[in-house]
Amino acid sequence: MSSISGAILGSDAVVFIAIMFLLLISGVGSIMTYVIIVIANRADPDPSGKRPMAAYLFGGSFLSLWIAYMGSIIVVEALVSLMHSSTPSSNTVARMVVVGFLMVLVGGVAHMLHRQRGLALSDSETDPSSPTKRVMRSYVAAVSFISVLIVLISTMVLGYLIFQLVAPGVFGAAGSRVDTLSSIIDLVYIVGATAFVFFVHQALAPSALRLLPRGSSTPSAAVNVEE
Repeated sequence: MSSISGAILGSDAVVFIAIMFLLLISGVGSIMTYVIIVIANRADPDPSGKRPMAAYLFGGSFLSLWIAYMGSIIVVEALVSLMHSSTPSSNTVARMVVVGFLMVLVGGVAHMLHRQRGLALSDSETDPSSPTKRVMRSYVAAVSFISVLIVLISTMVLGYLIFQLVAPGVFGAAGSRVDTLSSIIDLVYIVGATAFVFFVHQALAPSALRLLPRGSSTPSAAVNVEE
């Protein structure tokens, strides 16, 4: 995401660190999800024997979700980079778009397959406290946590970039206003895409357990979480 070149306090390194931190969140989140889904409650009874498969399906859904998510950001970044004062070559942009598109395509298909099969497995359990339903809710909680963390960090950086756009001299913008605007577009997309991921997954939780209880669950979600 090199287009965030209007660095906070005029330092490209700070923005680079912020981006690396977002990537670290995804990596740490994957480990956290493994711990929650695979290890947590493994000593509890599992009469149906479905918990290992549920752990695999929702773990795969989590991993492929973030692959598709990062791919979409790469595509947007490549297109927005055409606004830069130092526009990259068309070949570079084309390569970035293709790589991002492949990540979205492969990750998106894998995510949908794992997610649908995992929800179907959860649907097959009638007990609301069954191992498969607990695994599904652990998955929802992990995705929601990572999403909120990304939105918080991105929103703070976005707010500062808006100040840079208004008063570049005061807030140390490193490039032109067009460069800052391109960075803002990048972050607006990141916030929007992450919010979409958050609300789609929150819909899988019971209404009373959502961060914002307003709204209704999808038919599949209602079956999964009905207590």
